[in-house]
This record gives sequence, C-alpha cells and structure tokens, in this order.
Amino acid sequence: MNWGKMTEIYNSILLDLKQVEGVTMLALAGRDGFLIGEPANNDMEMLTLMSATMLRAAEKVTNKLEKVSPNCIIVDYEGGKLITTTAGQKALISVLITKDASIGPIINELEKTACKIKEIL
Repeated sequence: MNWGKMTEIYNSILLDLKQVEGVTMLALAGRDGFLIGEPANNDMEMLTLMSATMLRAAEKVTNKLEKVSPNCIIVDYEGGKLITTTAGQKALISVLITKDASIGPIINELEKTACKIKEIL
C-alpha cells in the first residue's frame, strides 16, 4: 500500500476524534514520537515527541510500582489539557483540548480511535 493511501486511512480513522467538541490539535505518531501519516509540522512534531517521552516515563513508573501500564497520560495546564494514549505497541495518539472541554467524551473517542489504529498497525 502506498504512503498516500495510508495517510487517507489514518485521517479517516482520526476524523471522529477531530470532530469532538474541545479538540484543538490531534496527532498520530510512532512510539518514538515521530509523526505518522502527516507532513512534519513543528507544533505537531513537538507535541508527539514530548508526548512519547512522557508516556515512556509514565510506563516505567507504573510498571515499576504496580506492574501495569498506564491507559493514558493527562497533562493539565492553564490553557487546556494534553491527553496521550498508546495505540498498540507501535503508535500513540496525542490530543490537545480546550480548558473547558468535557474530558469524558474525548477520552471515550480517543480509546475507540486507538483501538482502530492498533488493528491496522
């Protein structure tokens, strides 16, 4: 399958998540933090590279303490929240949301999207 076709597949899977109220930025990346299916963009690449680092750190801590991996990490900052979750062993999804966004529907859609990505990777 060619790269253009894969980009279309990823974008169609991410579409429902992109449309959830409160989502301002969304990126799919490998577990190393490098973007998948998108041309490099400084903001998105910084988002996924930092998310990958935080996810690895959270995994090390939870595996050491509880022998489990985190479902997602949430960074709550003044302007909103950053939510990152794994999409299997090969990918992660990072989402920036507004400060007043309802987090429940976003996490539900994020989990569904991560499962779909996991299936095709």
